[in-house]
Amino acid sequence: MSLYLYVPFLPLRAQDLGASNTMVGAVIASYAIAQIALRIPIGVASDVLGRRKPFALIAVVSAILGALWLGVSPNPLNMFLGRALTGVAGAGWVALSILYASYFSSRNTASAMSRIIAVNGIALVLATLIGGWIAELITPTATFYSGVAVGTVSLVLMSMAPEPPTADRGSYSRSTFISILLTPQLILVSVISVFAHFVMFATTFSFVPIFAREIGGSESQIGYVTTAMFAGGVAGTICAPYMAQRVGYPATIVLGSVLVGLSVVVIPSIGDVLGLGIAQAVGGFGRGMEASLLMTLAVLAVVPSLRATAMGIHQAVYAIGMISGPVVAGIVADDISIDAVFYMSAVVAVIGGGLVLIGRLPKTTT
Repeated sequence: MSLYLYVPFLPLRAQDLGASNTMVGAVIASYAIAQIALRIPIGVASDVLGRRKPFALIAVVSAILGALWLGVSPNPLNMFLGRALTGVAGAGWVALSILYASYFSSRNTASAMSRIIAVNGIALVLATLIGGWIAELITPTATFYSGVAVGTVSLVLMSMAPEPPTADRGSYSRSTFISILLTPQLILVSVISVFAHFVMFATTFSFVPIFAREIGGSESQIGYVTTAMFAGGVAGTICAPYMAQRVGYPATIVLGSVLVGLSVVVIPSIGDVLGLGIAQAVGGFGRGMEASLLMTLAVLAVVPSLRATAMGIHQAVYAIGMISGPVVAGIVADDISIDAVFYMSAVVAVIGGGLVLIGRLPKTTT
């Protein structure tokens, strides 16, 4: 919640401070810088030390400090730096997700990952919903300070979380890391995730809020649009394990990517905020199915004692989409139009899902 109370208003705040569309994209993309740089080291260190909690605590502190920095930023450059600091918190998702998975046996990994992503999704729904109210009743800037307050509560709760005893980790060497890095299943699902995150950060987190304001959306309505996407994501995440058991992982991932593509290609023809919210909910559902299964397959690609490394690699790779999506979208919006951003993103979404056809992913897992 601390990281997402203000997300619908980041591009709008950057614009109000004088940012061009390209600079708006850079501000949004800066969130991924630390994630590309830190997610693999966090994963490796977690596996080597056999501890996840210290890295989770650092992540929460970074969320608090980053929200404060964004709140006091006087110009787009400062917003760029503050958002980059929140990326350290985002990198901590590696430790948080594996810490949660460590409470469950391997056979329950798929349901555990689906559950933690759903919990995360519910937090994002609440954050964007409440953030919209705060922006409407107070000011959009107040959402950043709300992130500081919620982050402080998170820090207290995280300090009380137990860390289960770690199983025998065995030796960890450079060859161990390379063998994980070259795991075919991990490579494929990570590349697919690049495309999925490219679309999400090019649209929902960058130009959907700007489009919503252009068609007359109020501050709270802009928050509702993002809430609709996250609510759809929670539903998709919950449905993902059941869909995968019935039609298989590859088919469910393709279905998710197609829904995302359809949800963004129709945006330029939408003339009201309600329609935009419905489209975002559909896209969120597809994204939720796709993301939860890709993360599950990344974790299951290696043995339990090496899963933090695998998760770190997976998340560092898909952060390429988080940084390239808004940057490319900003350039396209300035050079062509905002509508072109949505058409481009639809193509990227479908291509990403289609990549399941070039590799061998398990139909189901046990």
